[in-house]
Amino acid sequence: MEHYFELPVSFKGAERFFNGRLVTAAYDYKFFVNVDGQELVFEPDDERNLRALQERPDTKPVDTELVKQIALLLEGLRPQ
Repeated sequence: MEHYFELPVSFKGAERFFNGRLVTAAYDYKFFVNVDGQELVFEPDDERNLRALQERPDTKPVDTELVKQIALLLEGLRPQ
């Protein structure tokens, strides 16, 4: 099942909006967030913390602090 959302992120003094989707299957879930044309995947690791994966590692990396800020906001949207 997929749920689409828009994620407002305050970063470096600017408010930015990113399109995302939550994909759930059985007991698993992943967040997919489009950041400047790149899709980042946020999924739970073994300790249930969110980790970010860049779908296309051959593209320019996304600012690490921005990724951390997005992950922090996604923590509040996680399925229980």
